[in-house]
Amino acid sequence: MEWFEEIYGSYFQAVRKILLEAGKAPITIKEMEEICRRYASPESALAIVPKLTKGTWSPLLEEQEKHLFSSALRRPENLSADGFLKVPLTKMQKSWLKALLPDPRFRLFFREKDFDALKEELSEQEPLFHKDDFYYFDRFADGDPYEAPWYITNFQTVLKAMICKCPVFLTYQSGKGTERTLELLPCRLQYSPKDDKFRLLGVSQSKGKLCAPYILNLARIRACCLSRNPVPAGFDWDFAKFQKEAAEPVRIRISRERNALERCMLHFANYEKQTVYEPETDTWLCSIYCDPADETELLIELLSFGPVIRILGPDAFLSQVRERVRRQHALFYDPETP
Repeated sequence: MEWFEEIYGSYFQAVRKILLEAGKAPITIKEMEEICRRYASPESALAIVPKLTKGTWSPLLEEQEKHLFSSALRRPENLSADGFLKVPLTKMQKSWLKALLPDPRFRLFFREKDFDALKEELSEQEPLFHKDDFYYFDRFADGDPYEAPWYITNFQTVLKAMICKCPVFLTYQSGKGTERTLELLPCRLQYSPKDDKFRLLGVSQSKGKLCAPYILNLARIRACCLSRNPVPAGFDWDFAKFQKEAAEPVRIRISRERNALERCMLHFANYEKQTVYEPETDTWLCSIYCDPADETELLIELLSFGPVIRILGPDAFLSQVRERVRRQHALFYDPETP
C-alpha cells in the first residue's frame, strides 16, 4: 500500500483518524473529506477519499447502507493504546530498541518469551549505540541486582499488581536486617539514576483499611506475591502524597563556560523544567520542578556542576545548600569535626 511511504506525513495522520472515527460509528464521504482537510490539506481529500472508498485502500473500510463506511479493523491489536492505527517502527526506532536489549533494566519489563521474541525480531538490526559508549562517573557502584532471578520475579509481580490494580503481600528487610511482612497497594515505581536503584511507592492496608505510605527499596523485598484481598473503595492509585511537587521550583543560573547549558539539559532531562535566555547577563535562567522527596538528590547533582551554575532559590533550598557546603568545608579543613 503506497501510502505507507509517508507513514509520518499528513496523509497517514488523516487516514488513521478516518479509521478511528469509522471504528466508533459509520461515517459519510463528506465527513472523511472534512477529516482530510483538518489533518492534511484541502486538496488531499481528492486523493485519499476515492482510494479509501473504491480504490487500492478500500479493504480498510466496509461500506454500509446509504453510503456509510465503517472500519474493517476488527482486532484490537491493530490499534494502539489511544485507539489509533499502530505506526510501523522506523529503522531508527528499531536500532534504539536493539541498543536497549543488553540493558538488564530493560529486561525487567518483559516476560521471558516476549523478550526472546523481540530479540529475535531485531537480530539483524544494528544497535544505535553500545553500552560501552557511556561512562557513568557519578553513579554508585552498588546498584540493584537486575539480573538476579528473584529480583526479576519480584519486580514483575509488583508491575503486574500495578497494571491489575491489586494489592501485594511482601516480606521486606530493613537496613538493619530485620524483616516484616505487609500488604501493600503499589502506586509507583521510581528509579534513581544516582543510586541505580528502583524504589516502590505504595500504601499499606490491613483488614480492608488504609494504613501508612511506604517508600521501599525494591532490592530489599525478599518475597512478593499478589493478594486477593479487595482494594478499599475509592482508593486513589495516584496517591496525592507521591504526586506532590515543591511549592516553588529550584532556580539556577547557567553560564556559558564548559558547555554548561548542554550538560545541564542532559543531566536534568528527567525533571520538568523551564529555561529562558537572559541577554543582559548572557546566561540562562532555569527553573527545575521536583518532588520534595528528591530534593536532596537534586541538591547533590547541582553542587557537582561547581561554579558554572549558581543556585538562586528558593530560600529553603538555599539553606540546605549552605549547610551542606559548610559541612563539606569542615570535613576538609577541620579533622576533628564529627
